[in-house]
Amino acid sequence: MWRKVTATSFSSLKSSIFFKRLHLQQATKHNAASASAVSRFATVAPLQEKDGRCPFITFVLGGPGSGKGTQCIKIVETFGFKHLSAGDLLRREMVSNSEYGSMILNTIKEGRIVPSEVTVKLILKEMESSDNHKFLIDGFPRSEENRIAFEKIHSLFHTQSGAEPDVVLFFDCPEDVMVKRVLSRNQGRIDDNIDTIKKRLKVFEALNLPVIDYYAKKGKVHRINAVGTVDEIFEQVRPVFKACEAVTRMIITTTLRPLSFPPRLCILSKKKEKSDNKSRTRKLSKWQTETNHNIFSFPKSKSTPLLINRQPNPQTKSQALEQVLNDLEASLEKGITIEPEIYASLLETCYRFQSIHHGIRLHRLIPTTLLHRNVGISSKLLRLYASFGYMDEAHDLFDQMPKRDEYAFPWNSLISGYAQAGLYHDAIALYFQMVEEGVEPDLFTFPRVLKACGGIRSVEVGEEVHRHVVRSGFASDRFVLNALLDMYSKCGDIVMARKIFEKMPNKDSISWNSMLAAYIHHGLEVDAINTFHRMLLKGYEPDSVSISKILTGVSSLILGAQIHGWVIRRGIEWNLSVANSLIRVYSNHGKLDKARWIFNVMPEKDVVSWNTIISAHCKRREALDYFNQMEHAGVKPDKVTFVSLLSACAYLGLVKDGERLFALMCEKYKIEPIMEHYGCMVNLCGRVGMIEKAYSIIVNGMDSENASPTLWGALLYACFLHGDVTIGEIAANKLFDLEPDNEHNFVLLMKIYEKAGKSEDMERVRLMMVERGLDY
Repeated sequence: MWRKVTATSFSSLKSSIFFKRLHLQQATKHNAASASAVSRFATVAPLQEKDGRCPFITFVLGGPGSGKGTQCIKIVETFGFKHLSAGDLLRREMVSNSEYGSMILNTIKEGRIVPSEVTVKLILKEMESSDNHKFLIDGFPRSEENRIAFEKIHSLFHTQSGAEPDVVLFFDCPEDVMVKRVLSRNQGRIDDNIDTIKKRLKVFEALNLPVIDYYAKKGKVHRINAVGTVDEIFEQVRPVFKACEAVTRMIITTTLRPLSFPPRLCILSKKKEKSDNKSRTRKLSKWQTETNHNIFSFPKSKSTPLLINRQPNPQTKSQALEQVLNDLEASLEKGITIEPEIYASLLETCYRFQSIHHGIRLHRLIPTTLLHRNVGISSKLLRLYASFGYMDEAHDLFDQMPKRDEYAFPWNSLISGYAQAGLYHDAIALYFQMVEEGVEPDLFTFPRVLKACGGIRSVEVGEEVHRHVVRSGFASDRFVLNALLDMYSKCGDIVMARKIFEKMPNKDSISWNSMLAAYIHHGLEVDAINTFHRMLLKGYEPDSVSISKILTGVSSLILGAQIHGWVIRRGIEWNLSVANSLIRVYSNHGKLDKARWIFNVMPEKDVVSWNTIISAHCKRREALDYFNQMEHAGVKPDKVTFVSLLSACAYLGLVKDGERLFALMCEKYKIEPIMEHYGCMVNLCGRVGMIEKAYSIIVNGMDSENASPTLWGALLYACFLHGDVTIGEIAANKLFDLEPDNEHNFVLLMKIYEKAGKSEDMERVRLMMVERGLDY
């Protein structure tokens, strides 16, 4: 399959190497401003390119005892990498009497992760001091915090090469095998005892797997079955680097001109003068000498004139991609044939850069005949369109795709696109068409389909998909189980959701978050709190999602304050999601002073922050003041913002302000009003006695046939307050059709008649209630 984690496609590998070799070698060395941003790492020199070459980085991940260290030795011997073991670097630091030594020792004894900045500092120092440019970074990153720290710091020091690894090796090994290996290796390490090993395995499962999942989504992970002899395992590793070598050689020999050429490139031609030919020969000789020290050893290559009239070096990824497409267009105009692999690589790059406009431009350059016969290219283009919601274009490609019944990838991409666009019925229909046509769903199909089942709240369809999951052998996969848990929760079957959660052998943060959300959604606060406590006891560090869910789900201010204290001790109180949730907690309990304090001292605010503080003051004039500050800060409001503002105007009776804000929403911010906005305006006009205007908003401002009972109810209540019989009868009759069993509507109309002295009409409404079996 195209997107299996176990085998990253050649195109994704080539895409990474393609842009490194094409642009990075001629980029500006360093940005002086970046160095000052990381002054606390003063002992680490900026990571320099080695002889014009940027580092080729491989992350080697796996649990303790998975054999990654042994395999790194063989990789070094075979492919000439520099091996950097994060564990060895830390242990060396422990015995060096440095400032970090004792801290590292205590941290490892407890089975916890060493602070990221320490590990990154040690790794960067080793990379800088090495003459090699190919690095195996063993056992790092071990958590999302490690990964983010490495990418941030490395990108600051070495802005031109990018901060992500080129390859990620994951040595997948059963827990019992890892424990046995660690206990038997007898290396005299203080952390090689049964208690510490079990702690380390729990930490690995909780923290390292999200890193692997992150890079798997980017197509960088190669999953290695780490059970077997050393040579057997290495035979799985060898093709990974052979693929890199082959793809890089292909790019050099069939696609790109040598990167060390001067900026002005010319097409090679037999008709050129001899002097020009000699000059090119000298340049070719110089470049061929340099390639002996390149990432891998390659045979001598001949130039192919793809890059014509190169422009100044681009400074951003988007500019780099723009330049490549310009060169591609120029080459096609010259009649040069482009290999299919180039199109596939560029489509992969457009997807990774999330650049749909470049993808559309590239689509125009791909020959139609090639697109119709090459399933790989058409699949990548389909995925790009579907990921951006261009479902008509994606489905057109799907209908014309050759051999679509042989691969699940295009089906998955289209199902995912429909699900992301909220077209859940289309996604489910496509899944059943897939089954009918005999295409076997894979590991990536079911989570997408289950999301669609949750979207339509159909537990029956979800159960059918669940049975298919079991038949296909994916019933123990963590990704599928998380999707099943989420589906049953959204469909209202909390018992089945809990059953799946309790039986999951390997829970991750998504599992815990989904279960927390399920309990909170169903109002099971005690179960949510217990799950949160279990999460802590199991050694999982709750992320901002978990904390936000539990904060918004608790009804006790005391418990919310306790969680606030826990958050402060963890140093994450200013995480945007957490801070926004804290504002909501305190405002819900009437502690507006604390909500305002958190908002005022937040180092960063987003539109959710502003919406939350405005909503907290939806019954006070301060809501409008906060909106003025929001506009002054340059934050663009959304639909939620105006719902809170119009609610405040309705509550306070501010008709002119309400009308001004409604017009501002429509005219300046181009936000199309939704039912809640119309409801606020009806309520606003109705409260101040402008009954006819409130009625006209429903009839003329929107499609009255689609008006919700809430709007007609607000109008009926306004008629009761101000004694408007005529419009009150209209609103009541609408509500009798929309809510035939809601006795409150009948009672309000009777009270309107009572105020107007119409006793006969009162009796008529009372008899209607009796006929419908309603109590008065």
